[in-house]
Amino acid sequence: MSHKTSDARSDTITRSFRFDQELSKVLDEEAERMGVSVNSVVGIILRRFAEFTRFLSKIDMVIINRELLTTLIDSLDENTISVLGAKLGSSVPRDTVLFWKKGLTDENVFEYIEKIMCRYGHLGTYDEVRQPTGRTIVVRHRLGKKGSKFFESFFRSMLKSTIGKESNFELTDASIKLEIVY
Repeated sequence: MSHKTSDARSDTITRSFRFDQELSKVLDEEAERMGVSVNSVVGIILRRFAEFTRFLSKIDMVIINRELLTTLIDSLDENTISVLGAKLGSSVPRDTVLFWKKGLTDENVFEYIEKIMCRYGHLGTYDEVRQPTGRTIVVRHRLGKKGSKFFESFFRSMLKSTIGKESNFELTDASIKLEIVY
């Protein structure tokens, strides 16, 4: 049974669920640790499932240890990293966004970076500023200088193959800044 309500925040539906005691204890502890309600924790879990987890096997994603990924990236020379980033950037995001969102729009592609790569893929932290003439995106990561080079090639190729956009890039050892002009 569900009950729909409206308030200033959004439309919500009230539902009741049964949890075993051990799971209920974990939810209580996590809510306490995060400083939020159990309802908020369950909402976060369900949103993650709806936006990401249910697609994992369908978009052929796997979870790996960051140290393993960093070691693999560091073992490659910069030219190989650029070629690999460009190759993956031209196909993986396009296929994933088409499957996930059913269309290649600017918003869907930027949401791919924010949600699939950063929020749920844990490859970095996403920040964005929109201006009337374009947008600036910064992704902070812990993959080192070569990780930034990989992201530059990946994003450059991704933007061109999905939405036909060019971007200016600034790199540091721990971040990449994309400036997209409309």
